[in-house]
Amino acid sequence: DATQAVVSGVFQINTAVNTFQHLVNTLGTPKDTPELRKKLHKTRLHIGQLVKDTSAKLKQASETDHHAGVSASKKIADAKLAKDFQAVLKEFQKAQRLAAERETAYAPLNGSSSSQSHLRI
Repeated sequence: DATQAVVSGVFQINTAVNTFQHLVNTLGTPKDTPELRKKLHKTRLHIGQLVKDTSAKLKQASETDHHAGVSASKKIADAKLAKDFQAVLKEFQKAQRLAAERETAYAPLNGSSSSQSHLRI
C-alpha cells in the first residue's frame, strides 16, 4: 500500500536527517575528519534516494485519493503525510545549508591530535 510506504519513507528520512544533523554539528570540531566528511556525503546521497522514492510513493497515494469511493479519512491521512514529508524536507535543506557553510569554513583534521579546528584562510 502506497500510504504505508510513505509512512515508512518519511520515518526513514527523518531518522537519516537526524543522523545528518548530528554529523553536521561535528564539522569544525576535533572529530572533523575526512572519514566524517565521507560519511556526511554518503548520508546526504542516501537521504536524496529516500526522498526520491518516498516522493514517488506519495504521488501514487495522492493519485488514488482522486478515485471515487476513497474514504475522507484516507485523504486526510495522505494530506497529513504530505505535510510531514514537506517538513522533513525543510529540515534537510536547512541542515544541508549549514553543512555547506561549515564544510567550506573548516578543513577536516587529518587525524592529528590537535584539539583546535583549522580555519581555512
